[in-house]
Amino acid sequence: MEADRIQAPGPHPEDQALREEIKRLRASLTAQLLQKDDLLLVQSKRLETAYLRRFGALELKLYEAWCDCLRAKRKVKLIRASQNRRERADLRGIEHTLDEELSCYREELKKRFDQVAGVMERREGPGLSSQGVKQLKELYRTAVKAFHPDLHPGEDETGAQKLQQAMRAYRAGDLKTLRALCDTVDPAGETKTSTLEELRAESARLRTEIRACDRQLEEIKAQYPFSSRAYLEDEAKGKAHEAELLEKLKELRERTAQYEAAATSLLDREKEESEE
Repeated sequence: MEADRIQAPGPHPEDQALREEIKRLRASLTAQLLQKDDLLLVQSKRLETAYLRRFGALELKLYEAWCDCLRAKRKVKLIRASQNRRERADLRGIEHTLDEELSCYREELKKRFDQVAGVMERREGPGLSSQGVKQLKELYRTAVKAFHPDLHPGEDETGAQKLQQAMRAYRAGDLKTLRALCDTVDPAGETKTSTLEELRAESARLRTEIRACDRQLEEIKAQYPFSSRAYLEDEAKGKAHEAELLEKLKELRERTAQYEAAATSLLDREKEESEE
């Protein structure tokens, strides 16, 4: 009889709600991860290039002036140290010491010079069409959803390696590589059965990842080159920033001249004392 048949228990009422919530959380986290990668891989390069083209030469002069000021200040200190020991200042030895102590700053100056020179010489290629950019973002979204470790914790290294390939392709605008990677995605990859406890744990984990990603996005936007966006988008702020850099350059050069005058004064006094 029909009434005597035993019906299988239905799904727990919380099960479907958790699955729907996890789906929404995954979509939210995916959007955040895509935004973070777009900021770091695409927008940051564009902003830095624009900033260096506008202010790079002046920033380079400023850093060079800071190095000169640091060297002049240190030179005064070394001369005084020699004289305090009742020794004649060995200028050749002092210059050698300064070269060694400040070598890291010279290397940094060269690196900055090469960076600015590279930006000035760079020629932008034709790039992707608007349709190509749209395809690039869609493919990258697929790759992130399939391979990102924040969405697939506990997976083997293969997914992480594919994500790194996808990131490089996205940065380079390489549609061919991204298509090839996305062709390896298993369309049934997200249809995994889980217990109620596993679903609850996954929901909690995704919420934690979303909060962490929110903080990372705020930190990224507060740092260079995003902190310089206003100088590029607002002409008045750009001119004010340029004036500020020029004022700092003037101050550094004046301080350097003061240190150099102090060094000359110490050496002249030493010479006078030796002639008495």
